[in-house]
Amino acid sequence: MTDMPKLSYCADYVRRNDKDRFLCSLFAAPEKREGLFTLYAFNQEVSKTREMVSETMLGHIRLQWWRDTLAEIEQGKIRKHEVVEPLSVLIQSGQIEPRDLEILIAAREFDLADKAPANQAELDHYIDQTSGHLAVMAAELLGVTDLDARHAARLAGNAYGLVGILRAMVFHGRAKRLYLPQDRMEQYGVGQGDIFEFRKTDAVKSLIREIADLAQDRIAEARKFRKKLPSNALAAALPVVLADGYLRKLVKAGFDPFCAEFGLARPASFRLTVKAMLHRY
Repeated sequence: MTDMPKLSYCADYVRRNDKDRFLCSLFAAPEKREGLFTLYAFNQEVSKTREMVSETMLGHIRLQWWRDTLAEIEQGKIRKHEVVEPLSVLIQSGQIEPRDLEILIAAREFDLADKAPANQAELDHYIDQTSGHLAVMAAELLGVTDLDARHAARLAGNAYGLVGILRAMVFHGRAKRLYLPQDRMEQYGVGQGDIFEFRKTDAVKSLIREIADLAQDRIAEARKFRKKLPSNALAAALPVVLADGYLRKLVKAGFDPFCAEFGLARPASFRLTVKAMLHRY
């Protein structure tokens, strides 16, 4: 029996912390996978900033560390770090632009504010600068160069990101963090305590249903543009398949966002495989 090849640090890191994107990356060309793992590992490093610090200032220091690290890479100085070293290879070879990575860093300043988005537009901007932008970068690593393909990847990333906000409600609630639009909460009469105490009220379920319907519309919109994304970049948009499956779980749960069957659902790897074989998402 042949031993399984050992995963790199970045690949294993993504496998443990970002299972969805890890699985989707496996459908990229073998020679492109390590680049995706490195990008996603960097994303994980900056996205977990709020969870890693006890004070806001410490979070800003952590994000600044990454900014300084990128600046040093451009100067040819490479810090000894499991993610920095392979990331420097991508940057120095021109496969990733530091300014694109800086967008991901800047977006995480929002997490440190511990303030809910005022409205859907503010939430959409946050998702676009995180999940949407990350999907575009992934597509570019896979060879995308034209605007239409970038747009298709961004739509897919944004759809996946909105579903991700819903799936993380328990995680965020335990940390007393809120990412639901304040104006929508007020409209439905949902209080902060309802979310933090995981109250399965009709008002909460109605609010979640509205956001879930919006997420489903975003998935449908993303799929309208799938012909614009070349098959070699499919892996960048495949998370949409998983997002669609998670929404199905939410519907079955009666739009209860605190239901384990939704928040802790495993990615539908078989469905993902079928879609990938058909070059669809």
